[in-house]
Amino acid sequence: MELPTVFIDFLRQPFHLLDRKKNRWLLILVTGIFAILFMNLYVPFNISNWYKKDTTPLFIILSSFGLIGMIVLAISQLVIREIFNIRKVKMYGIVLWFIVELILLTLTMFFIYGNPALEGSKLINELYLTFKYTILILIIPYAGVLFYLSTTQKGESMDVLLSAGNHLVNILDENGELQLAIDLDQLLFIQSADNYVAVHFIKGENTTKQLVRTSLKNLERELDELPIRRCHRSFMVNVNKISVSMKSNQGLSLELKDYPKESIPVSKNYKFFFTRLIKRKELPQDE
Repeated sequence: MELPTVFIDFLRQPFHLLDRKKNRWLLILVTGIFAILFMNLYVPFNISNWYKKDTTPLFIILSSFGLIGMIVLAISQLVIREIFNIRKVKMYGIVLWFIVELILLTLTMFFIYGNPALEGSKLINELYLTFKYTILILIIPYAGVLFYLSTTQKGESMDVLLSAGNHLVNILDENGELQLAIDLDQLLFIQSADNYVAVHFIKGENTTKQLVRTSLKNLERELDELPIRRCHRSFMVNVNKISVSMKSNQGLSLELKDYPKESIPVSKNYKFFFTRLIKRKELPQDE
């Protein structure tokens, strides 16, 4: 029973590898170049027999598969994400996104190179073959780029997060007006409170809080470059203030430096991220 739970928690984690536009461009270019080289070097699927009577050079036909694939991926990764302002996705979201891209590529390739006049079982078989060939070509460069980004950025992003220097944290209200500016080292956590958030921080020798009319969703976006992370639907926490993590039947919870009177819950959606963070930070873990 443990494996399915871990797998579900993994799928709920935020997926950041394609947040940067340069990473999306890398995915598009590598996938397109791989397709062009693969098609021309191996001429797979007996494709040369499909165009025996075609006067267009086979190199142009084979290369066009990769070029069209790049255009479709560019529309998906750059245009659609910008139109719908998609900034953050989760693991299950990127899986669904990949499936949608496969379907878009399949339909595009079929209408350009296939025979839309087919009907019934012949049409289904043609679509199935197009889908199969598309996934066989796409899966290798797609997975390769994500693996490369994962290995090069995972440790880097964690190190940057944990070694962040001191900053002034600006808390804006829902209208973008500055309501509170706090030294990062003084900020403890932020808690949702209906249409407001309660910002908990150290003031002098005591801890205090201030209400600001905004949402955690807004702050999550605005504070993305600081070591302040969402750990629960109702909490964001300064990761530099985490001193102890505790496991219990209810899940994972965090204790903060300078705030021993209350533990901060970590929901299942964020458990995978904070487990990795805690291991890298080498915090004590209470069972």
